[in-house]
Amino acid sequence: MKRTLLILTLALCALCLQARTPRLSYGLEWGYTGSFLRHCDYSFICSEGYRIVEHEDQWRYFSNGSVLANVGLDLTRSVNLSVYSGLLGVWARRWMVPVELRARYCPAGLHADGLVCHAGAALNFPTKTLKETCFRVHAGAGYRLAVYRDISVDLLLSIQYTTDHDLIKDPDTGSWVPHSSIEFNNASYLALNISAAINF
Repeated sequence: MKRTLLILTLALCALCLQARTPRLSYGLEWGYTGSFLRHCDYSFICSEGYRIVEHEDQWRYFSNGSVLANVGLDLTRSVNLSVYSGLLGVWARRWMVPVELRARYCPAGLHADGLVCHAGAALNFPTKTLKETCFRVHAGAGYRLAVYRDISVDLLLSIQYTTDHDLIKDPDTGSWVPHSSIEFNNASYLALNISAAINF
């Protein structure tokens, strides 16, 4: 048993010595999001006093934008793990501040031309109107252009799924339904995102 523990300890130490020291990275990303499917589940009391329950899938194209900054670590020559935040558009009249953890994988190396794959998950904090925190997940791929030393540019395409607690209009008055009159209010969106990023 002692011999096994010693061998495992020595092997772990050898791996640690061979591992690359993580390098700090940071960058900026600008994106265009095209949402194409909206699903909503509502239950609320309208101004006339009766309950309205809705379950709806809406195929409609809606454009939004995003600007994000990130800071992270190059864990290996091919893998980066970063935290992103900024401003993110979600459907109509809704802007979020995401806090996202994203992993990026470049088979040819983080500082070389080639394929880049990425996946991330985020908590989204509304900027105003509703206060509920939402979440978003996405995955995609693109191409990385090595510009100079540690500077690179990514051209990315991804699919994303975002949840929200939408604004609901009262059918009788046209005003927003107050939070106290809502039993449940869930919305979700599927979208394609095209973005460009610069990494340092």
